[in-house]
Amino acid sequence: MSDLSIPILVLGVGMLFVVAAVLLVLRQIIVSRRRGAFECTLQRRGLVGGTSWQHGLMRFGNDRLRWFRAFSLRLRPEVVIRRVDIQDVSRRRLAAQIEGAEDSYLLEFSLRGGREISAIVDLVSGAALNSWLEAAPTGMVRGDAD
Repeated sequence: MSDLSIPILVLGVGMLFVVAAVLLVLRQIIVSRRRGAFECTLQRRGLVGGTSWQHGLMRFGNDRLRWFRAFSLRLRPEVVIRRVDIQDVSRRRLAAQIEGAEDSYLLEFSLRGGREISAIVDLVSGAALNSWLEAAPTGMVRGDAD
């Protein structure tokens, strides 16, 4: 390579990183600006079998919850929880790990087919999620008596 092509290559790689960072920020803004979005950490299975906690945004919909992983370029949700698939939700309050921080809820969704999903949300989002579950139209939740 000539001496002139090396700076152009470095400039091209730098521009690629800048464009990727701008796309990442725009995606985060688009997902978080829509109504019903709140921060949520979800426990997910890894490719090699282990589980890990991943930070992201969850959004309410009319009939489903959509979870988007933070710092991803994917526009579609990574996890979708349909309201009709939710059989039970257990809630447990978690004390703050840092002095002066806010408590949170550990939510464990029991879904149709034996699937379970665990999530950690702040207290306000946990109350909003509880209201969303209780406001389901009649017959939309399994085990509904109406």
